[in-house]
Amino acid sequence: MSSIAAKQTPATPQGVAGFLDAVTKLCLWLSALSLAAILLLVVNEVVMRYFFNSPTSWSMDINQWLFALTVMMALPEVTRVNGNVAITILIERMPEKRRKVASRIILLVSFVACMVAFYIAGTETLRQFNSAITTTWVHPIPKWWISICIPVGFLLSGLQFLRLGLKRITRNEQ
Repeated sequence: MSSIAAKQTPATPQGVAGFLDAVTKLCLWLSALSLAAILLLVVNEVVMRYFFNSPTSWSMDINQWLFALTVMMALPEVTRVNGNVAITILIERMPEKRRKVASRIILLVSFVACMVAFYIAGTETLRQFNSAITTTWVHPIPKWWISICIPVGFLLSGLQFLRLGLKRITRNEQ
């Protein structure tokens, strides 16, 4: 029986799942680098402002962009490890069989919600690109440069929800 459970694989092909995991890990590294950059920019701003009386005109602008990157690029990894915030009191009280079905339904509904958010954010980002909308910062940049991380984060997170929702249950988990 244990050999049967060992041979079962997730519903997604390993190549697709492996690629999705690689992109998700890359996004997590980008998120971590963005967070480190925020820290360095804030320290730089404090030093420049209070010790040299010469604040920068661009630090706050870049920090806004880096904050969007930090949050949206970490989201797919949080989803991959099933680390999203959840209120599970009802699910925990269900019988085992219903719990698995309910959990799968929640994961698939979460996939749909992420795809709707991806569509809305992607449509808005495309509108910003086509209309050449810029930020209202001291040093304006195209707004889509910031917005692009939002649909990407929702797309990857949605695909991770789909992967979790379609994952086959091995005999050891039953």
